[in-house]
Amino acid sequence: MKATRLNTSMFLARCSTRSSQGLSRLQRCLKRDTFTIREWLHNAVLQTQDNSPVWQASWQLIHLALGVSVLRHKARQGQPIDGADLDFVWGLVRDAVTDPVLASLLPGASRSAQGFLSVPLCSLIKDNRIDELWRLHVWLPDGHRGNRDFAIHSHQPFAQSWILAGEGRDYQYAVTDSEAKGALDTPYAQYRIAWSGTGKSHGTAYVPHQSYSIVENTGKIVHIKQVETALHTRDMSYTVGAGVLHRTKVPADTLHATLFYFDSSREFIQDAPVLGPADGESYKQYRDVGSQPPSSLANMVEVVRSFERLMGEGQQCMHSGNLELALRNFNSALALCESGAASGAILNGDRYKQLVFTKLGGTYKRLGKYEQAKDLLEQAMAMSASSKLRLEASGELGVIYRHMDLMDDVKRVLRVQYETAKEF
Repeated sequence: MKATRLNTSMFLARCSTRSSQGLSRLQRCLKRDTFTIREWLHNAVLQTQDNSPVWQASWQLIHLALGVSVLRHKARQGQPIDGADLDFVWGLVRDAVTDPVLASLLPGASRSAQGFLSVPLCSLIKDNRIDELWRLHVWLPDGHRGNRDFAIHSHQPFAQSWILAGEGRDYQYAVTDSEAKGALDTPYAQYRIAWSGTGKSHGTAYVPHQSYSIVENTGKIVHIKQVETALHTRDMSYTVGAGVLHRTKVPADTLHATLFYFDSSREFIQDAPVLGPADGESYKQYRDVGSQPPSSLANMVEVVRSFERLMGEGQQCMHSGNLELALRNFNSALALCESGAASGAILNGDRYKQLVFTKLGGTYKRLGKYEQAKDLLEQAMAMSASSKLRLEASGELGVIYRHMDLMDDVKRVLRVQYETAKEF
């Protein structure tokens, strides 16, 4: 990681070189007088001969702190983080969360009011409010997407999110006059949020490990308008200002995961409302832990990241004309979908298989293997997960049927394509 380096003298003060391999690497680094994060980690491992589970867990905790520190530095300096660096940081976080010794000591995941499972990574609380807070957010392909009545909300601190897997669409809103252009028809009430620790009472002091949160109607009625929307996908990052009203929509049948950072040093407001029904009173969200431990969630995220990497590489190969390599990547992605390792993350979901079948069918069509392409695209058409993929698959099938002189099928599939297009 080029932008984040550790001073050589600090490293030398803490360890000595115990292997010729480590010495060789150290000499190369001394010529530059700096270490990259990766070099520091590699050399530190070479100095360590303790392989006990307790030491390994401690080392993974260092990994977690280091990963958080890298993102913190980048965020506060306003520096972008590319896919390679995010992959490196995620590797540090993943290894810590999945370490068998450390995992038993870390807090469990809990269900947020927005439907995702939240894995706490690091929290700094000052004067009963968030100073800094790091979490892994995972929306599972299980249909849980929170209470729609309270989906539009805001945060006290400034927030930044890095997308690890899947996609989510963020909508931002502003309070406006009821007669203003673009104002939504539905009036909302502003709700005040409070948190509970392990007891039965709650208050406005933030509690990092909660038994529940509750929102209570303040009686203030507002109208809002949508001011911005953006689709966020893997390796992207976005920010949400303190007090900015927003919501995130994630398809119910896909996994979406982000690293999320609250940073009060960049912005903080005390009263950050949640919007809800104008005639409501209160709503309580219990932080149920669900059935998935953090280690399982991290493994699911890794599976979907691997799937997306294979599909992305396959797409690049197809665009560059390397169709055989594209087929290899797409078939590897399909095998991942069908493997036991993927079943928990993907749940054998049609959306993932429909994507692979569509891309495989399109690739076979370009190779002139129409029978194989037809079979795959017909399987994609039989799945109703994504209308966009049905649109793409029907277009590819129309061309194939024409090549195969199946004119009745051409008419049928183009009719399906037309009806599907009307959904957009």
